Amino acid sequence: MGSRVVVVTADPLVLEELRFGLPGDVELRSARDAREAHRMLEGYVPDVVVIDIHTGSAGGFATARDMRADGRLADVPVIMLLERPQDEWLARQAGARVVRIKPVDGQQLASDIAALLRTDPAATG
Repeated sequence: MGSRVVVVTADPLVLEELRFGLPGDVELRSARDAREAHRMLEGYVPDVVVIDIHTGSAGGFATARDMRADGRLADVPVIMLLERPQDEWLARQAGARVVRIKPVDGQQLASDIAALLRTDPAATG
């Protein structure tokens, strides 16, 4: 079974770059906002989650904190996409392992995901 990645963003460019940048055995699911992500994660445990800071009413920080509070999702590595470097501390407090400032280089983001999949003992890839 391949690895599972969830991307929470309304930015179609990020999704497109990841679809082309990740290996074919990676199952990529996307949610346009935090509410959709919460519904998806109720019955699905991915190996990595990418969260855009702008994820609708709940926001990226709250989504990451909610994952940390859920025993099933607490150890899933999070990559957070931020608008400005000043928010990195908040992202780390919310549980982000990797932080990238937008605009995000799709190849770098795919490399970040691949590195987490290789090094994370919970990852299946």
